Amino acid sequence: PRSWMGAGGGAGGEEGVEVHAIYEPRQSCSSDEALIEVDQAEKARLDAIAGMLGLVQVGVMLAHPAREYAFSVNEILLAATLHAEALRKDPEKGKLFVTMKARPVLSGEEIDGVATMEAYQLTDQALALCGREGGPAFTQSKSDCRVAKVAKDCCFIIDKKESKKSTMEPFVARVFDIARPFKSPLQVGGFPIANRPTEVQNVGTMGLYLRQRKQRGEPFLQTVSDLHLLLFLGSNLLDMAVDMPVLCSKIAEGKAAELEGFQMMINCYAGID
Repeated sequence: PRSWMGAGGGAGGEEGVEVHAIYEPRQSCSSDEALIEVDQAEKARLDAIAGMLGLVQVGVMLAHPAREYAFSVNEILLAATLHAEALRKDPEKGKLFVTMKARPVLSGEEIDGVATMEAYQLTDQALALCGREGGPAFTQSKSDCRVAKVAKDCCFIIDKKESKKSTMEPFVARVFDIARPFKSPLQVGGFPIANRPTEVQNVGTMGLYLRQRKQRGEPFLQTVSDLHLLLFLGSNLLDMAVDMPVLCSKIAEGKAAELEGFQMMINCYAGID
Protein backbone atom coordinates (compact mmCIF):
# COMPACT_ATOMS: atom_id res chain seq x y z
CA PRO A 1 0.00 0.00 0.00
CA ARG A 2 1.17 3.53 -0.80
CA SER A 3 0.32 7.08 0.14
CA TRP A 4 -1.07 9.33 -2.62
CA MET A 5 -1.86 12.97 -3.25
CA GLY A 6 -4.26 14.76 -5.61
CA ALA A 7 -5.42 18.35 -6.05
CA GLY A 8 -9.12 19.14 -6.35
CA GLY A 9 -10.38 21.76 -8.80
CA GLY A 10 -13.86 23.18 -8.44
CA ALA A 11 -16.02 26.11 -7.48
CA GLY A 12 -16.55 27.78 -4.13
CA GLY A 13 -19.62 29.55 -2.80
CA GLU A 14 -21.32 30.62 0.39
CA GLU A 15 -22.33 27.04 1.20
CA GLY A 16 -18.91 25.44 0.61
CA VAL A 17 -17.04 23.89 -2.28
CA GLU A 18 -17.93 21.64 -5.21
CA VAL A 19 -15.17 19.40 -6.58
CA HIS A 20 -15.42 19.08 -10.37
CA ALA A 21 -12.15 17.30 -11.10
CA ILE A 22 -9.06 15.86 -9.43
CA TYR A 23 -5.56 16.23 -10.81
CA GLU A 24 -2.73 13.99 -9.65
CA PRO A 25 0.74 15.59 -9.86
CA ARG A 26 3.81 13.51 -10.50
CA GLN A 27 4.75 11.82 -7.26
CA SER A 28 6.86 9.07 -5.78
CA CYS A 29 5.09 7.34 -2.92
CA SER A 30 5.91 5.03 -0.05
CA SER A 31 3.65 3.61 2.65
CA ASP A 32 4.50 6.64 4.80
CA GLU A 33 4.79 9.55 2.42
CA ALA A 34 3.89 11.03 -0.97
CA LEU A 35 6.72 13.12 -2.47
CA ILE A 36 5.49 15.59 -5.08
CA GLU A 37 7.52 16.25 -8.23
CA VAL A 38 6.44 19.66 -9.54
CA ASP A 39 6.48 20.07 -13.33
CA GLN A 40 6.18 23.84 -13.78
CA ALA A 41 5.08 23.65 -17.43
CA GLU A 42 2.39 21.10 -16.61
CA LYS A 43 1.27 23.13 -13.58
CA ALA A 44 0.99 26.29 -15.68
CA ARG A 45 -1.08 24.43 -18.28
CA LEU A 46 -3.34 22.97 -15.56
CA ASP A 47 -3.89 26.38 -13.95
CA ALA A 48 -4.66 27.95 -17.34
CA ILE A 49 -7.19 25.28 -18.40
CA ALA A 50 -8.85 25.29 -14.97
CA GLY A 51 -9.22 29.06 -15.22
CA MET A 52 -10.73 28.74 -18.70
CA LEU A 53 -13.31 26.35 -17.26
CA GLY A 54 -14.06 28.74 -14.40
CA LEU A 55 -12.46 26.50 -11.80
CA VAL A 56 -10.01 27.15 -8.97
CA GLN A 57 -8.12 24.79 -6.68
CA VAL A 58 -10.43 24.14 -3.75
CA GLY A 59 -8.51 21.48 -1.89
CA VAL A 60 -5.98 18.69 -1.69
CA MET A 61 -6.73 14.99 -1.30
CA LEU A 62 -4.42 12.58 0.51
CA ALA A 63 -4.70 8.81 0.68
CA HIS A 64 -2.73 6.40 2.83
CA PRO A 65 -2.69 2.79 4.13
CA ALA A 66 -4.20 1.88 7.50
CA ARG A 67 -2.65 3.77 10.44
CA GLU A 68 -3.68 5.11 13.84
CA TYR A 69 -2.99 8.82 13.32
CA ALA A 70 -4.67 11.45 11.12
CA PHE A 71 -1.76 13.39 9.57
CA SER A 72 1.99 13.32 9.40
CA VAL A 73 3.79 16.63 9.85
CA ASN A 74 4.91 16.68 6.22
CA GLU A 75 1.30 16.19 5.08
CA ILE A 76 0.28 19.28 7.07
CA LEU A 77 3.18 21.26 5.60
CA LEU A 78 2.14 20.23 2.07
CA ALA A 79 -1.52 21.08 2.68
CA ALA A 80 -0.52 24.44 4.17
CA THR A 81 1.62 25.29 1.13
CA LEU A 82 -1.26 24.57 -1.26
CA HIS A 83 -3.79 26.34 0.99
CA ALA A 84 -1.57 29.44 1.10
CA GLU A 85 -1.25 29.37 -2.71
CA ALA A 86 -5.05 29.25 -3.02
CA LEU A 87 -5.36 32.24 -0.67
CA ARG A 88 -2.86 34.26 -2.73
CA LYS A 89 -4.82 33.58 -5.92
CA ASP A 90 -8.22 34.37 -4.40
CA PRO A 91 -8.35 35.52 -0.74
CA GLU A 92 -12.10 34.86 -0.40
CA LYS A 93 -12.43 31.51 -2.15
CA GLY A 94 -9.10 30.42 -0.65
CA LYS A 95 -10.72 30.48 2.80
CA LEU A 96 -12.83 27.48 1.73
CA PHE A 97 -9.79 25.30 0.90
CA VAL A 98 -10.22 21.79 2.32
CA THR A 99 -7.84 18.92 2.98
CA MET A 100 -9.51 15.61 2.14
CA LYS A 101 -8.29 12.26 3.41
CA ALA A 102 -9.09 8.81 2.01
CA ARG A 103 -8.23 5.94 4.32
CA PRO A 104 -9.14 2.31 5.04
CA VAL A 105 -11.76 1.62 7.69
CA LEU A 106 -9.95 0.31 10.77
CA SER A 107 -10.92 -2.79 12.69
CA GLY A 108 -13.59 -1.93 15.25
CA GLU A 109 -14.85 1.23 13.55
CA GLU A 110 -18.61 1.40 13.01
CA ILE A 111 -18.34 2.54 9.37
CA ASP A 112 -19.88 0.72 6.41
CA GLY A 113 -17.48 -0.35 3.66
CA VAL A 114 -13.73 -0.83 3.52
CA ALA A 115 -12.71 2.80 2.96
CA THR A 116 -13.92 6.21 4.05
CA MET A 117 -13.41 9.90 3.21
CA GLU A 118 -12.81 12.65 5.74
CA ALA A 119 -12.53 16.43 5.30
CA TYR A 120 -10.48 18.88 7.34
CA GLN A 121 -9.44 22.51 7.30
CA LEU A 122 -6.14 23.81 8.60
CA THR A 123 -6.42 26.38 11.36
CA ASP A 124 -5.28 29.97 10.81
CA GLN A 125 -2.52 29.30 13.31
CA ALA A 126 -1.26 26.33 11.28
CA LEU A 127 -1.15 28.46 8.12
CA ALA A 128 0.73 31.21 9.96
CA LEU A 129 3.29 28.81 11.43
CA CYS A 130 3.84 26.97 8.14
CA GLY A 131 4.05 30.13 6.06
CA ARG A 132 6.10 32.38 8.30
CA GLU A 133 8.88 34.46 6.76
CA GLY A 134 12.14 32.55 6.87
CA GLY A 135 10.51 29.13 6.64
CA PRO A 136 8.05 26.97 8.61
CA ALA A 137 8.16 27.23 12.39
CA PHE A 138 8.41 23.44 12.67
CA THR A 139 9.63 20.36 10.81
CA GLN A 140 8.85 16.66 10.96
CA SER A 141 10.76 14.62 13.50
CA LYS A 142 13.21 12.16 11.93
CA SER A 143 12.13 9.42 14.33
CA ASP A 144 8.34 9.91 14.33
CA CYS A 145 6.41 11.38 11.38
CA ARG A 146 3.49 12.30 13.71
CA VAL A 147 5.65 14.69 15.76
CA ALA A 148 6.66 18.24 14.88
CA LYS A 149 9.83 19.82 16.23
CA VAL A 150 9.94 23.61 16.40
CA ALA A 151 12.74 25.83 15.18
CA LYS A 152 15.23 27.11 17.74
CA ASP A 153 13.50 30.51 18.05
CA CYS A 154 10.01 29.03 18.60
CA CYS A 155 8.03 26.85 20.98
CA PHE A 156 4.57 25.33 21.17
CA ILE A 157 2.25 26.35 24.04
CA ILE A 158 0.29 23.23 25.01
CA ASP A 159 -1.99 23.36 28.07
CA LYS A 160 -0.24 26.62 29.05
CA LYS A 161 3.15 24.91 29.02
CA GLU A 162 6.02 25.45 26.61
CA SER A 163 7.05 22.45 24.52
CA LYS A 164 9.46 21.85 21.65
CA LYS A 165 7.33 19.04 20.19
CA SER A 166 3.68 18.50 19.24
CA THR A 167 1.48 16.27 17.13
CA MET A 168 -0.76 17.82 14.46
CA GLU A 169 -4.21 17.46 16.06
CA PRO A 170 -4.33 21.10 17.34
CA PHE A 171 -3.75 22.43 13.82
CA VAL A 172 -6.67 20.86 11.94
CA ALA A 173 -10.44 21.09 12.29
CA ARG A 174 -12.73 18.31 11.07
CA VAL A 175 -15.44 19.19 8.54
CA PHE A 176 -18.42 16.85 8.84
CA ASP A 177 -20.86 18.15 6.21
CA ILE A 178 -19.40 16.52 3.08
CA ALA A 179 -22.27 14.43 1.71
CA ARG A 180 -24.39 16.93 -0.21
CA PRO A 181 -25.56 15.62 -3.62
CA PHE A 182 -23.68 17.14 -6.54
CA LYS A 183 -23.04 16.20 -10.18
CA SER A 184 -20.29 17.93 -12.12
CA PRO A 185 -20.65 18.62 -15.85
CA LEU A 186 -17.07 17.34 -16.21
CA GLN A 187 -16.37 13.65 -16.76
CA VAL A 188 -14.93 11.59 -13.92
CA GLY A 189 -12.84 8.73 -15.27
CA GLY A 190 -12.66 7.48 -18.83
CA PHE A 191 -9.64 9.13 -20.42
CA PRO A 192 -6.32 7.92 -18.97
CA ILE A 193 -5.33 9.96 -15.91
CA ALA A 194 -2.17 12.02 -16.18
CA ASN A 195 0.93 10.93 -14.26
CA ARG A 196 -0.32 7.45 -13.36
CA PRO A 197 2.34 4.87 -14.30
CA THR A 198 -0.37 2.36 -15.18
CA GLU A 199 -2.25 4.68 -17.55
CA VAL A 200 -0.81 5.82 -20.89
CA GLN A 201 -1.80 9.01 -22.67
CA ASN A 202 -1.09 9.03 -26.41
CA VAL A 203 -2.89 9.27 -29.74
CA GLY A 204 -3.79 5.57 -29.56
CA THR A 205 -5.48 5.76 -26.15
CA MET A 206 -7.22 8.98 -27.17
CA GLY A 207 -8.58 7.27 -30.29
CA LEU A 208 -9.80 4.32 -28.22
CA TYR A 209 -11.50 6.68 -25.75
CA LEU A 210 -13.23 8.62 -28.54
CA ARG A 211 -14.41 5.48 -30.36
CA GLN A 212 -15.87 3.96 -27.20
CA ARG A 213 -17.80 7.13 -26.46
CA LYS A 214 -19.01 7.40 -30.05
CA GLN A 215 -20.25 3.80 -30.02
CA ARG A 216 -22.27 4.55 -26.89
CA GLY A 217 -23.93 7.46 -28.65
CA GLU A 218 -22.50 9.91 -26.14
CA PRO A 219 -22.73 13.60 -27.12
CA PHE A 220 -19.33 15.06 -28.04
CA LEU A 221 -19.77 17.80 -25.42
CA GLN A 222 -19.82 15.15 -22.72
CA THR A 223 -16.92 13.25 -24.29
CA VAL A 224 -14.63 16.26 -24.43
CA SER A 225 -15.58 17.47 -20.93
CA ASP A 226 -12.75 15.55 -19.27
CA LEU A 227 -9.96 17.47 -17.55
CA HIS A 228 -7.31 14.89 -18.42
CA LEU A 229 -8.30 14.87 -22.11
CA LEU A 230 -8.18 18.67 -22.14
CA LEU A 231 -4.70 18.64 -20.60
CA PHE A 232 -3.57 16.15 -23.27
CA LEU A 233 -5.08 18.26 -26.07
CA GLY A 234 -3.48 21.41 -24.65
CA SER A 235 -0.02 19.85 -24.71
CA ASN A 236 -0.25 17.92 -28.00
CA LEU A 237 -2.81 19.37 -30.42
CA LEU A 238 -4.58 22.60 -29.59
CA ASP A 239 -2.97 26.00 -29.11
CA MET A 240 -3.19 27.09 -25.47
CA ALA A 241 -3.52 30.76 -26.40
CA VAL A 242 -5.96 30.46 -29.30
CA ASP A 243 -7.85 27.14 -29.38
CA MET A 244 -8.13 26.09 -25.73
CA PRO A 245 -9.84 29.25 -24.43
CA VAL A 246 -12.56 28.86 -27.08
CA LEU A 247 -13.04 25.11 -26.48
CA CYS A 248 -13.15 25.51 -22.69
CA SER A 249 -15.64 28.37 -22.90
CA LYS A 250 -17.96 26.21 -25.05
CA ILE A 251 -17.66 23.40 -22.47
CA ALA A 252 -18.27 25.73 -19.52
CA GLU A 253 -21.33 27.24 -21.23
CA GLY A 254 -22.65 23.88 -22.47
CA LYS A 255 -22.73 24.98 -26.13
CA ALA A 256 -22.73 21.53 -27.75
CA ALA A 257 -23.87 22.87 -31.16
CA GLU A 258 -20.72 24.99 -31.51
CA LEU A 259 -18.20 22.15 -31.12
CA GLU A 260 -18.34 20.70 -34.65
CA GLY A 261 -15.04 22.26 -35.74
CA PHE A 262 -13.24 20.99 -32.65
CA GLN A 263 -14.80 17.54 -33.05
CA MET A 264 -13.52 17.27 -36.63
CA MET A 265 -10.04 18.43 -35.63
CA ILE A 266 -9.76 16.08 -32.65
CA ASN A 267 -11.17 13.10 -34.54
CA CYS A 268 -8.77 13.71 -37.43
CA TYR A 269 -5.80 13.81 -35.01
CA ALA A 270 -6.98 10.51 -33.49
CA GLY A 271 -7.45 8.88 -36.91
CA ILE A 272 -11.23 8.68 -36.67
CA ASP A 273 -13.34 9.25 -39.79
